[in-house]
Amino acid sequence: MSNQPKIFGHRGAPHVLPENTLASFDHAIAVGADGLELDVLMTRDGIPVVTHNPRLMADTTRGPDGAWLNEDGPAIRDLTLEELRRYDVGGIRPGSDYAARFPDQMMLEPTSVPTLAEVLALVAAAPRRIDLLVELKHAPKTDTPQAPLDVFVGAVVADLTAFRLVEQSWLHAFNWAVLEEGARQCPELRRSHLSIAQGHFPFATFKAGSDWLGGIEWNEDLPAVFRGLKTCGAAVWSPYHKDASPEAITAAQSNGLDVMVWTVNEPETLRRMINAGVEGMITDDPATALGLRDGQHAKQDVVA
Repeated sequence: MSNQPKIFGHRGAPHVLPENTLASFDHAIAVGADGLELDVLMTRDGIPVVTHNPRLMADTTRGPDGAWLNEDGPAIRDLTLEELRRYDVGGIRPGSDYAARFPDQMMLEPTSVPTLAEVLALVAAAPRRIDLLVELKHAPKTDTPQAPLDVFVGAVVADLTAFRLVEQSWLHAFNWAVLEEGARQCPELRRSHLSIAQGHFPFATFKAGSDWLGGIEWNEDLPAVFRGLKTCGAAVWSPYHKDASPEAITAAQSNGLDVMVWTVNEPETLRRMINAGVEGMITDDPATALGLRDGQHAKQDVVA
């Protein structure tokens, strides 16, 4: 990678347009993002779709009747693609806590959850190379229905292969067993290991005894963890930005890993990560991140 970090639109550009929609991804590309980060789940009939939560999120979903859901809806895995298409994910419920996070986000016309293939078609048609962090949402232990790991990974690999996007993509996951399965099925597909350390969220993946680390053994000596990652063929360590201390960044890079931090939105934090020399930043606001990185006013026109 270059000396300047790549900027990845987190679920597109939710600072401006609803997350994980074709319009949001298109906008991120239009303002100049180097890549996109997107979330993938699988429907009951085996179609990879681009959405974050295992169940339809009440504050971002309206039902077939046009009303906002009163509570989180059915699991994606329990719906066929046709059934999922009946829900509208083109906005945020006004007045909700989630809306407060994105006060400038526009409401779209009725918009359905896109398939992974539809997003990949958009990327394949882009006028320049767009890199992809394709996050497979799959938990080691959950009560929510989810696809068998090998089937899920296989379907995503098949879509990336069909659109000839393997070379510009990373398989991206908190559940490192997903990445191990990816290595078995498609060794040439690079792998990005997401993590959350203790203290920043109600749960942590990056700790002793974690179910999320796959076959990598935890060690309080982080360089040993990074050596294990590199040995298994990892390309990227992708930590929450507050976990990306200068020492951890240096240790990861010294062991041959690129560091791509998530989710970086505040100008002060963006500048700190740029100065720290990370290889990538995942952000809700790619236009602002690009402006800070490039030292110029980034294009802000909305493309919807």
